[in-house]
This record gives sequence, C-alpha cells and structure tokens, in this order.
Amino acid sequence: MGQVNFAIGISGMKPIHDYKGTKDMYRRTLQVTEIAVADELASAAELVMNKADRVPVAIIRGYKAPKGQGRIKELIRPEEFDLFR
Repeated sequence: MGQVNFAIGISGMKPIHDYKGTKDMYRRTLQVTEIAVADELASAAELVMNKADRVPVAIIRGYKAPKGQGRIKELIRPEEFDLFR
C-alpha cells in the first residue's frame, strides 16, 4: 500500500486554485475543476524527501503560487461532497 503526503498548513497562498468558469485548451468552459494546490505541492515534495533517509522537509522553488490568504481547512470537503470518506 502506498501513501501520499498532504498539506497540514499553509501561509501566503490559497490552498485551492479554482478553475471554474475558465476555458480549457479546446475553449470549453470548465464547470467543476478545483486543484488542491497545497496538497499537490506536498505530494511533489514527497518525491525528493525519501522517508527512509529521514529527510523531514523539501524546499520547492520556482512555483508561482497566486498570492492570497487561505486556511488549510478549505481543503476539507463537506462529507456530502467527499467521494472517499
């Protein structure tokens, strides 16, 4: 069984990027797409952290996060919208 990393806190960015209402490459309007940016960054960091080597952190450079304020609680979906609970 595998595991993935997930964000437990954020600062200076919104945890979710909402693409609803924007156009895709085929000029169709996106209806529901939201990316959990904070969790995606945590998952990407997992690739270089190597748990067996006890590396507890990773520094991500070059990602241009939209500035803003948000709360980590925004990543928790209400139970009626959570497909995996």
